Amino acid sequence: MEIVSIRENADQVKADAIVRLIFSDQLPTGTLADLDARLDGQISRLVEQGEISGKYREFTLIHTDRIASPRVLIMGLGKKKDFDIDRIRSMAGRSARILRRINATNIAYPSFTDLGVDAAFSAQCITEGVMLGLYHFKRHKTDHKPKKPMETISIIAASPQEEAPIQEGIRKGKVLAECTIIARDLTNEPANIMTPRYFADEAVKMSRELGIESYVIDEATMKEQGMGAILAVAQGSDEPPRIVIMKYMKNPGGPVIGLVGKGLTYDSGGLCIKNEEQMFRMYSDCAGACSVLGAMAAISRLGIKANVIGVMALAENMPSGKAFKPGDIIKSFSGKTIEILNTDAEGRLVLADALTLAIKSGANMLIDIATLTGGCVTALGYLASGILGNNQDLIDKLKAAGAKAAENMWQLPLFEDYFAQIHSDVADMENSGGRAASPSTAAKFLEQYVQDTPWAHIDIAGTAMIERERTPYLKKPYLPKEGATGVGVRTMYYLTEMMQS
Repeated sequence: MEIVSIRENADQVKADAIVRLIFSDQLPTGTLADLDARLDGQISRLVEQGEISGKYREFTLIHTDRIASPRVLIMGLGKKKDFDIDRIRSMAGRSARILRRINATNIAYPSFTDLGVDAAFSAQCITEGVMLGLYHFKRHKTDHKPKKPMETISIIAASPQEEAPIQEGIRKGKVLAECTIIARDLTNEPANIMTPRYFADEAVKMSRELGIESYVIDEATMKEQGMGAILAVAQGSDEPPRIVIMKYMKNPGGPVIGLVGKGLTYDSGGLCIKNEEQMFRMYSDCAGACSVLGAMAAISRLGIKANVIGVMALAENMPSGKAFKPGDIIKSFSGKTIEILNTDAEGRLVLADALTLAIKSGANMLIDIATLTGGCVTALGYLASGILGNNQDLIDKLKAAGAKAAENMWQLPLFEDYFAQIHSDVADMENSGGRAASPSTAAKFLEQYVQDTPWAHIDIAGTAMIERERTPYLKKPYLPKEGATGVGVRTMYYLTEMMQS
């Protein structure tokens, strides 16, 4: 699919369809009023008749022979006071899906700068919306017959001055969408394919393509270095664990950001086994590591002037005669000991060793991202990720980055008293504080491994996948109807962009 900037009047654009927007509380104005005039008031008449209301996500397809395009797709944006830039991203995703159903292969969008939107960011959001909205994970369906591929997306510059910013927005939007799709694809792969070794091989292959330094820590090296937490999680599986480290160093002497991802390529719960319903999607428990890999690709491809270390901790958590057990006491890479209360509280164990490794590798600022607790889903549902940490400035920056990416985050408390719930009489701490405040007690566990390093933890348990709960897709049509969202890729990219030299 080619995405290009063009400089033509909308009525002269030769496309299968052109897309225009309308607010529910505003009659056709500006460029839409000009188009309405070319159509002899057809849009206004449909508004008067109530067929076009401008309600958010509503669409009306108009067939015409009065302009170069045979179709005009009118998309509702809701009330003008509710408008934000993500509605352009959402509109682009929904319109691309609608028009693909009728085999349109060439769509034109205006720049939407008449809405007060920056031309580059508008073009970026259109690009992201179309590419992410058209995403499907169908690679294992032998009888899948795809629609005709979208060939060209054109963004109409309103002036010669907009052309260069639009082209830059397209370039950036394509990279961020492609890297989000990398995370979606990896997360969606079933566990019989996506093993720790498979993930590690894919990460190394990608790092070579990007020119990023990378290396893989295998099981033997983990034993030599005393990475007892990740080894305990993995010991019940026939699949050996891996840790992938990627280094992108483009700001000599500057701070080093550590992005740490939980990569449970399958989580059965171990001996504290999950029930049938809980276990079904557990191949997606590697979503955090997948998002770190996608973010590292975006940071590299867009040439951010920053130092970033990506650490992806990969393992399977399975029940067997070799599996770790409730009551075990294990020793982590940091030297801290952990009493195991629940083998299904395994994500924090692999992250404990990964956070320690990130610090030892030179990171002096840490962000970890993980499908960590069902309690975060209970607290926030599927529309927001939880964020906790020991540094409010870093948390605020991440929330701002998430707002730019339209990946909502809500801060949860990390009171010192939460440690009482993971206090152990026989080890340095327990690995589970029970159901009460589980996102906070899990984060309190992780906090023991970051020392004084500025750190934030993002719990994406509710936002990494869409399954039965359709609300995220309905609110944001560039998300898939089902499967992995790639949440975190663009947020981590924007954080790094904010902090570049």
